[in-house]
Amino acid sequence: MQAREESALFTLYLVEDESIELDFLKEQIDWPGMGLEVIGSARNGRAAWEQIQSLKPDIVLTDVKMPIMDGLKLASLIQENLEGMQTVFLSGHDEFAYVKSAITAGAGGYLLKPVDPEELSGVMEKAKTEVEKEKRFRSSRQLLADKQIEEILRRASSADGEQAWQELLQIDPAFAYKDFGSAVIKIDNREILPEDLQQRLKEMGGISGIVRSVLKERQQDGYLVGMEDGRCFLVVPASDWAADESFWQALSESIPEGESWTVTIGHGEQALTLDRAGQLFAQADQACRESFYAGPGRVIRYGQKLEETSFHKPAFSGLKEPDMHAEKVTVSGLREFADEIGPYLDRVALLRMPREEIYSRASEWLRGLSSEMTKYEEWMRKGGGDHREWSRQIGRADSIHGIKAVLSDLLNRIVLFLEEQQQDRQAVLVRRVTEIVDAEYAEALTIEYLAEKVYLSPNYLRALFKEKKGCTIHEYLTRVRLAKAVELLGDKTLKIHDVAHRVGFENTSYFCSIFYKAQGVTPNEYRKKFL
Repeated sequence: MQAREESALFTLYLVEDESIELDFLKEQIDWPGMGLEVIGSARNGRAAWEQIQSLKPDIVLTDVKMPIMDGLKLASLIQENLEGMQTVFLSGHDEFAYVKSAITAGAGGYLLKPVDPEELSGVMEKAKTEVEKEKRFRSSRQLLADKQIEEILRRASSADGEQAWQELLQIDPAFAYKDFGSAVIKIDNREILPEDLQQRLKEMGGISGIVRSVLKERQQDGYLVGMEDGRCFLVVPASDWAADESFWQALSESIPEGESWTVTIGHGEQALTLDRAGQLFAQADQACRESFYAGPGRVIRYGQKLEETSFHKPAFSGLKEPDMHAEKVTVSGLREFADEIGPYLDRVALLRMPREEIYSRASEWLRGLSSEMTKYEEWMRKGGGDHREWSRQIGRADSIHGIKAVLSDLLNRIVLFLEEQQQDRQAVLVRRVTEIVDAEYAEALTIEYLAEKVYLSPNYLRALFKEKKGCTIHEYLTRVRLAKAVELLGDKTLKIHDVAHRVGFENTSYFCSIFYKAQGVTPNEYRKKFL
């Protein structure tokens, strides 16, 4: 609850039983000139009270004597239920003593009829000052309460929990008898949003800043605790809370959505006092985590689950799992895989497979993709990534929907890349040469042998390989042989000359010289230091 912006008008509600006088107040007074905006009116206290509870004006200007419910009763209801709202009375001369008692009881001012514009302006200025002062006080108390509720949560399972609760009561003793509903709110798949959206969210203060703005705009009381994982915990008075989701649905619809983000609200099913904040949080947290299966942009009640509520291995064993292997890393194979993966994950969500199992299976698919894609020098040079990087992206997705989005984006990028490769015959020829080198590095490979394999002249192959790979065939062969040599050095039963011969070096001294240039140490030194 922040201080009012200078450009904002204070809101005013008018209550007057005489229609002529009410019309005069609404139409003949320059309220904007006093920094006020009339947001509603009524002709008796009861009708006014019904509207005031939802409109929550800053100031209520009311007649004293009215049918059904008089101004004093209305003021009493406001004082008891709507903290910080100022009430100003309109009174005839013969009611002066009557109004004076109301002033003592907490009314913000009074005016005698007929209304004098200068006197009206002065009284309203004083009422606005009191409203602003009260808002600053409530803002300060709000921040203290937010912090103390966070302490209650932190100490919920320790012996200090009661102390934290008592400290909250010192801030406001009314917490002792107020019940609250709770929710955990998050931006869905926040960590895999595009960088520009993540920056926008950061500028808005994350989900905590967004929810605070919504509460202020809705004039909704509530206490907010930001969480380290980017979510926030919200508690609202039980008087405003509804277990049938209507309150939370309305709150969700008030949260502005960006171009590509959605919000999940997980809420509890009970209203409790804040000494049981840990229980309120546990319910809301479990409901929010259900979005992993239910999908983004939902309002989820504690205990609400998808139709099939438990993971059964027998049921899952009958579900055909998409397979990813080397032969499938083609344009048609990947498109087929993409068509299979969506329905499979949707079914997995219904079966409620444990999320660790889902991440594990996704990681296996990525390994299959990576084993083929890392063979493409151009893919790696362009930053296409490998299974380690892709698995990190999958791990940052907080729902099956997010996992599907990461996989879909990756598969689309790979398909586009492979389509480009298919259009480049030269790249295909160079890849064939690298495959031969990768398989036959231990043999005495010659440029003539490789050129014959791909039906090119030796000189043309030399130039083409250098253009596509950025190195000569000899340099590539040496790199492959040294990489294999490092692996073999791990087997300490092999002598250095055995390692050299196994990777294609007939001369051990030459092997040691080349190894030293590449690694900065001899093979023996490398084995001693690093293996």
